Amino acid sequence: MLYKQYKLDRFQEEAIQSIERGHSVIVAAPTGAGKTLIAEYALEKHLTSGKQIIYTAPIKALSNQKYRDFSKDYEDQIGIITGDVVINDNAPVLIMTTEILRNIIFDDISRLDHVNYVIFDEIHYIDDLERGTVWEECIIFAPQHINFICLSATIPNLREFTSWMQSVRHNKIDMVIETHRPVPLEHRLYFHGRGLGWLDELKSIQGNLDPVTNKRNRKAGKIQNYETQVEVQVADPQEIGITEINGIDIIEHLQINDQLPCLYFSFSRKSCEENALHNLDRNLLTHYESDLILNEYDQLCDKYGIKSDINALQLRKLISHGVAYHHAGMLPTLKEVVERLFTLGLIKLLFTTETFALGINMPACSVVFGNLAKYDGVQFRYLKAREYHQMAGRAGRRGIDPIGYVYAHVDIEYDNYQDVKRVVSGDIEKIESQFNLSYSSILNLYEKYGERIYDVCEKSLGNYQSIKTLRGINHSLEQIQEQKQRIDDLICIQDGNINRIWEYKNLENKLREEEQLLSEQKTLGKNNKKKRKKIGKISKRANNIISMIKSSKCHKCKNLKKCLLTANKTSDYDERIIELSERKKFIEEFQKNQIKNRLDLLTEIGYKDHKGLLPRGVIASQIYGYEIQVTELFFEGYFHRLDPDWINVLITAIVFESKRDCWYKMMDKSIISPIISDPIRKVKKIIEIENEFGIQPNLKELDTKLSFATYEWSRGCSFDELSNYTDTPPGDLVRYFRLASDLLRQMKRVVSVDDLLYYKINDCISRINRDVVDAEKQLRAG
Repeated sequence: MLYKQYKLDRFQEEAIQSIERGHSVIVAAPTGAGKTLIAEYALEKHLTSGKQIIYTAPIKALSNQKYRDFSKDYEDQIGIITGDVVINDNAPVLIMTTEILRNIIFDDISRLDHVNYVIFDEIHYIDDLERGTVWEECIIFAPQHINFICLSATIPNLREFTSWMQSVRHNKIDMVIETHRPVPLEHRLYFHGRGLGWLDELKSIQGNLDPVTNKRNRKAGKIQNYETQVEVQVADPQEIGITEINGIDIIEHLQINDQLPCLYFSFSRKSCEENALHNLDRNLLTHYESDLILNEYDQLCDKYGIKSDINALQLRKLISHGVAYHHAGMLPTLKEVVERLFTLGLIKLLFTTETFALGINMPACSVVFGNLAKYDGVQFRYLKAREYHQMAGRAGRRGIDPIGYVYAHVDIEYDNYQDVKRVVSGDIEKIESQFNLSYSSILNLYEKYGERIYDVCEKSLGNYQSIKTLRGINHSLEQIQEQKQRIDDLICIQDGNINRIWEYKNLENKLREEEQLLSEQKTLGKNNKKKRKKIGKISKRANNIISMIKSSKCHKCKNLKKCLLTANKTSDYDERIIELSERKKFIEEFQKNQIKNRLDLLTEIGYKDHKGLLPRGVIASQIYGYEIQVTELFFEGYFHRLDPDWINVLITAIVFESKRDCWYKMMDKSIISPIISDPIRKVKKIIEIENEFGIQPNLKELDTKLSFATYEWSRGCSFDELSNYTDTPPGDLVRYFRLASDLLRQMKRVVSVDDLLYYKINDCISRINRDVVDAEKQLRAG
C-alpha cells in the first residue's frame, strides 16, 4: 500500500485498516519507526468526512511543532488549543495538549459531539507520575462515540493495557505491534580515557579492577556524582576487545567516522551549555555551511525579535561552528530557532536535555549519553530502560543512515555493570497507572455522579491492574491456608491448642534466664545476708517455673521436637497470611480512600455538602491546576480589591517554584506583606487539613520570591530589565508567566458574567502575556 508516495510498512497498513473499519487502535513501535504517518492518514481522512479529529500531545512544544507541520499541508483546516494558544479552534483537525482535552470533557462535553477520533501521541506518558492521570481521565470519561488512535513506544504490558481500554470503551480496539526498526541501532559504551567497548567488556574490565582501590561512590542508596582520583589495575584494553581511541575524544571519533549530526544528551542545563562551549573550537562546518547557517540564524532571530538578546548572541558563536545547545531554560523562541536549524541539518552537534527526545521529530545519525544517571527532582538515579531507548531511538535517519550509532559514557570506577546492563539492554518497564484525581476532577465527577463517584472511578487502569494483583493474592492465601491446614493436622496436641507449645517453650526460656541469674549471683560479690536473700528469690521463681513445666502436657512428650518444628511452620504461615491480608485490604481500599479523603476535605473547607457543590466548589470545578488557591483568592475578594499588577503578583506566586541556586531581589516587606500574608496563611491552613486527612501530594504553597520581577514586568519593564530583579533563566521566566496567564484565562471564563471583573482580568493577561511570553504571537510568526 502506498501513501504520500511511501510504501507502507506492515504495521502501518494494519493500523490504517483498523481506522478504515472504524475501530480504535493501539500502535506500539520503536521510536523512529513511522508512527506519525498513521496519524497523518487519519487527519487527512477526516478533512472531507464532516467529522472532527483531535490530535493530543504530552507537551506544548510537540503540539506547536505538529501544528506547524500540518498547517504547511492543510493550512486553515488545522487549529490548535493549548494553555498558551488558541488558533482556529473550530477547525476539522484540532491539535491540543491532553490536559485541554480533559478540561473540555469536564467543562463542555457537547463540543465533542462531532469528534470521531482522538489521537494520543506518546500514550505511554500515562505512566508519568505527575500527569499520567490526565490520560486515564480522558480515556474513561470521553464520550463513547469517540474512537482512539494510541501511538506509543514499546509497551511490555500492551495486552493488559488494551484489555483495560476495551473494558471502559464500547468500541472495538485493535492492537498493532512492531518490533523492527527501519534503521538498526548499534549500542556501544565509551570508557573515558580508554576507548570504545561493548557491554560485556565493562564486566571484564571491572572483573580486573583492584578490589582494594576500586571504591564505588554510593551512600544511602543515592548516586554520588563526583570525580575520584583512584588508580586501578585493569586488563590491557586490546586483550578485552576495546577499540582504543586514546587522545581522540568521542566527538572527534564521530567526526572522523562520518557519524554526525549527533544528539548529545546531558541531564542538566549547565552541562549542556558547558559542553557546547567546550566544543567551540571544533570546525564541523565548511565555510559555505557556516555562512549559510549564520544567515538562517540571523533571519530567524530577527523574525522572533531576539537578535540582540544576550543569549542569542552567545549561541551565535557556537552556531557558526555547527554546535548548539537546547534546554528548557532558554527562551522558547531561541529553542525554536535551534530546532529549525537542526531540522535543516546545519547543526552537527547538539547538546540537549531529555525533553528533546519526547516526540519531536528531529533524528540524528548518532546519539551520545554524557551519563546514564540523572537527577529526577528527588535523587540521582539511573535511567529507566524506557527513557534510554526513547532517547537512543533518535539515532539513525530513515533513508539516509544504514545504522544509527548510540554511545554511552561509562565511568568504570563508578558505574556498576548490572546497573548499566539494566539501562542499555534490560527489559522495558511496564506502564503503571498513576490515577490520582485532582480536586477539580473530583468536584466535576461528584456534581455529575454524587456518591456513585466511587463506582465510576473503579474503571481506572490502576483498579484494573489491582484486580489482577488481588487474584494473585487470593490464590496465594488459598495455597497457604491449605498448607497450614495440613500442618495443623500433624501437631500432637491433645486439645488442639497451638498456644500450649509456645507457652511451654517460653517457660523453658524463662527457666534458662533464671538459672543464668542464679549462677551469676553465686559467683559474684560477698556471701552476705542480702545476697542470700536475692538468691532465694531467684530460686523460688525457678522452682515455680519447673513446676509449671512438669505440669505441662508437652513435658517429656515424644513428639515435642516434631510439634515445635510444625508449630514454627504454622507461625510462619500465620505471619504470611496477615501480611497478604493487610496488603489485600490496602489495595482494595487505596483508590476509594484517595477519593473519600479528598471529598471529606472539600466538605470540611466548604466546597461541597451532601446535596452537591457549594459556591466555592462551583468555581473550583471550572479551574484546572491550582484550583483551591485561586478559588480562595476569589472568595476572599482579592480579584475585586487589588489592581491588575498585584493580581499578577499573586497569581504568579501560586504557580512559581523558586530554586536555591537563583537570586531574587525581594520587595520591601512593608509593601508586600499586607497583600500576600493572608493568602499564604490560608493555603498553609488547608495544607494542614490535607495532612490531617492523609492527602498526598499537598497543595503548593505560595512562593513570593519572584514578586518584584513579576510586579515590574506587569508594569511594563522590558524582558532584559528583569535581570535587575532575578537571574532566573529566561525560559523559566517565560514558563511561569505563561502558567500565570493560563490561570487568568481560566478565571476570566469563570467570571464572564461579571463585566467589570472580566475586563479587569483581561487587563491582567495583557500586562503579563506580552513580547516573548506571548506564545500565540510566536506560533503565528511561522
